[in-house]
Amino acid sequence: MLMRKFIALLEVLGVFVVGNYLAQRICLSLGVKSLGAGIQSALASTKPDFGTLSLLWLQTLCVQYACLLAPAFAIGWWRRRFGPAHYGFTRAGKSVWSLVMIGLVAFALVAWPSRMLWLANRFVPLGPQPAIWALIGRTQSWAPSFWIFLAVSSFAVTPFLEELFYRGYCQTRLEEEFGGVGAIVIVALFMTLGHSQYHHWSALSIGQIVSLVPITLGFGYVFWRTRSILPAVILHGAVNVPTKGLYDFLLPATMIAVLVLFRRSWWRATWELCLELAADGRTAPVLGGTLFAIAMTIGFESAPGIFVPLASFGLGIAIIAAARDHRLQAKQGGA
Repeated sequence: MLMRKFIALLEVLGVFVVGNYLAQRICLSLGVKSLGAGIQSALASTKPDFGTLSLLWLQTLCVQYACLLAPAFAIGWWRRRFGPAHYGFTRAGKSVWSLVMIGLVAFALVAWPSRMLWLANRFVPLGPQPAIWALIGRTQSWAPSFWIFLAVSSFAVTPFLEELFYRGYCQTRLEEEFGGVGAIVIVALFMTLGHSQYHHWSALSIGQIVSLVPITLGFGYVFWRTRSILPAVILHGAVNVPTKGLYDFLLPATMIAVLVLFRRSWWRATWELCLELAADGRTAPVLGGTLFAIAMTIGFESAPGIFVPLASFGLGIAIIAAARDHRLQAKQGGA
């Protein structure tokens, strides 16, 4: 039913918008410096204090994802008694090693356009860089404090929390109404367009948005196929690890070699996704859901005074609908 699909979207986007808004207000009330200001301060310094910047990033992440995950998990527990395994805290019958390898192979298959863009930009500037790119590029000594900062901001803490929210919660919730492939597409595209640092016209920004699409689809696909969050976290973390010097060339070359080696597997997976998306008239609802999610995401960034009340109202409707379903299930169970 279209109404159930719409209710699922209202819930996910309500949690996303309202949770992020609450996180912003809490950080402001606690006097936590904004990440943008922290990075700009580091850029202006000849010797950036990566320890302080790491702590600032960690504080911001803790507040943000507490505001996102607490209501998401609470609603899931109330609706269906969902436990940790539902959100990907499981090996799903596979070894840790196999899940790690799935993530690394997926990284080579979906992230090579992004790596080629990174390499091209090192030699031919394609436009203004995001602040964190600029900070990484101008840092001469990648000392332990720098890697601690990257572990928090790029390849360890951030990927885990983002995948737990986007795949563990958003994708699993939308799968209930849109199916696996539909949920992958919606979450991947609204996550991609949620990268506001690329919301301006330049070859670099456009290229980064385009190259993020296969990456975010890859996040969703490996989670859907394994039902474990670990491969998605490994893939996400690998995407965010920076390189320099000889490794700028070795890594893309290795990725292209893996792409050729696994050409039949990735082609079959791509074909499978396209066929399932086109089956049973799913394309129109998925397209509509994607456009709605993107509009809410971008709207929240540009006009929170309008979109936060809208998202709050939508989340209220979703909770009321869930309460109605909960009562109906209780009556059916009692009968």
